[in-house]
Amino acid sequence: MNQGILFNDQIEFDVVSCTLTFNAMVSGMIVPCIITTPINEQSKALAHFAQHQFDYEIQAEQLIEDEVYQPDGSIKLAFL
Repeated sequence: MNQGILFNDQIEFDVVSCTLTFNAMVSGMIVPCIITTPINEQSKALAHFAQHQFDYEIQAEQLIEDEVYQPDGSIKLAFL
């Protein structure tokens, strides 16, 4: 893992857009990591994230290293 990228344990679910969002800190900058999910129930979405958190962090790390940022500075991850 890249020591310059840190992830916190905070995860949020937006029921309207069905997105999970967690943050990465890269060189002092906070980068929102967004997953669009077909799961529309908060408890199930959060359980899914907990089960796949490490895989999502690896995916986010690769996108950050490749500088695949959205115009708003976030990165979009593929649903696993």
